[in-house]
Amino acid sequence: MQSTSFTLGCDPELICRCNGRFVEAHHYFKSHSSMGLDGCESTAEIRPGYSESPVDLTSKIYQILDYGHDKEPDIEFYAGHYQDDYAIGGHTHFSIEPTGEIINALDVVLGSLSNCIDDKQQRLRREHTGYGKKGAYRRKPHGFEYRTPGSFLLSPSVTLVHLTLAKLAVTGVLDDNINFIELKNRQHSLTFLRQLKHYLHTIPMDCEEGLKELDSLLSRKLDWNQDILPNWGLRRLAA
Repeated sequence: MQSTSFTLGCDPELICRCNGRFVEAHHYFKSHSSMGLDGCESTAEIRPGYSESPVDLTSKIYQILDYGHDKEPDIEFYAGHYQDDYAIGGHTHFSIEPTGEIINALDVVLGSLSNCIDDKQQRLRREHTGYGKKGAYRRKPHGFEYRTPGSFLLSPSVTLVHLTLAKLAVTGVLDDNINFIELKNRQHSLTFLRQLKHYLHTIPMDCEEGLKELDSLLSRKLDWNQDILPNWGLRRLAA
């Protein structure tokens, strides 16, 4: 079955450090750039544009990180929910109209991923600032921006899985008419995600790689307090 066509986008934020110490992003990057600034200018922001494919969008993010590292090779980047007293987000964009069913689906699917892989203390601290709570979204001229997730740029794996699940949550509503709240019910988030591919009738081809990576990701313990660049193959790990 052919899935409904729509594009994904995002503008995830990053904290910058130099020699392990926080530095303000505006000293290194400009506002109107793919590797730019968010509203407060203290944090960096990635703007990869839009694509129907989670794989393609992840590739675009890699290219921007590569550019940022090439421009400022001494800067370290940190993702997550809360770093250096700053709440950082992973706003995800969709070129469709938001409905209650779609927002609920994103809360369930991406919330389950967060429960399994995110730093829960970071997430709680971000929520205490008023950001990152369930159901947070904002209408945009192109559709809407889902504002609940933290910055998911820890690695290509985490990025691809996040974008894949974002797309599958929407196609699950639009194409398969799934009520994700009822489907998850009282299942543990880990169980729900491991079974997700069996619940979906429509799985776009560009989501297959992300679903395979999901299985691997759920078996790993992640450290969200690290420079993300080595994970992206953009900086050699110290010997």
